[in-house]
Amino acid sequence: MIYLEMSRDKVHGGGTWAFPKCLWAPVEKQGGGSWTFWTKILQVTPGDTIIHLRGVPPDAAFVGYSTATGDGFETGRRPPQPGKWDYSERFFRADLEGFTPFHEAINLDDLFQQKRIALEDYFDRNKSRGRDKANIFYVRQSGRLQCLNGAYLSDVDEDLLSVLFGSEDATVASGAGDPVVSVATGSQIRTVRARLGQKKFSDQVRRNYGNRCCFPGCSISDPRFLVGAHITRWTDNEELRGHPGNGLCLCLVHDRAFELGLFTLDEQHRVFVNPKEQESASEIARDLKAHNGEPISDGEVKPLDDALLEHWIRVDIEP
Repeated sequence: MIYLEMSRDKVHGGGTWAFPKCLWAPVEKQGGGSWTFWTKILQVTPGDTIIHLRGVPPDAAFVGYSTATGDGFETGRRPPQPGKWDYSERFFRADLEGFTPFHEAINLDDLFQQKRIALEDYFDRNKSRGRDKANIFYVRQSGRLQCLNGAYLSDVDEDLLSVLFGSEDATVASGAGDPVVSVATGSQIRTVRARLGQKKFSDQVRRNYGNRCCFPGCSISDPRFLVGAHITRWTDNEELRGHPGNGLCLCLVHDRAFELGLFTLDEQHRVFVNPKEQESASEIARDLKAHNGEPISDGEVKPLDDALLEHWIRVDIEP
């Protein structure tokens, strides 16, 4: 998933709570009651992308993105400088890593001006979804677009990402002819977009295999220990990107073993252990060898022959 953090203050909690080390918000409003844009922190999962919108208009700008390192959680720990949220005894928090600043920050007012029609159209379409609508960071009031006050953490789906920052290769030009989204920053946005595509692929693959590791004899179904693994890696074959037949639902151990080439699948989707592992004394190799020749638990969409062939070539195995 991709989320947008909208933060106005520069201090942002201080210490290990400072920007961009984590997302955080009080559990309740000062007068009591929850707030959707705060509780959303609990929906954050490892690998989710957070785009950061910082500052107060006219200087507010999209400044970069980070990656969530764990699930969002509730804690009794407190930020060193909680500011106006000092009243709260408990907080939501999600830890982040890998902050990547955009090559050039994207000014919010410029973007609102140049993308007004598209953003208004998205706003109307999202509103028509009723209970299924996304929680977004802006509203349309008095004939103008403006940030929704208090929309700290909001949703960014693929449609909104394209509306905000353009299509795969587009940049957004201002009236003065200068790009609002520079070429270099546009390349970074494509990285964010690719992450969204990979997450959708992973979810689709896991559903295809009933959210259970497909390796024979493996009973792991805890989603925290499952991945939608690529047969042919994302970067190796553009034509197979996003195709569920290029994926296997595996637990972390079997995913790593498949990636390293300890085993592959033959044309009948049976486990084929790398001959180089036949004499290995490792526990992982013993587990793999115990199921050599057994079929995986196929999903509705079967592994693609072309994807398997590329895996055999990459890890130098001939089943």
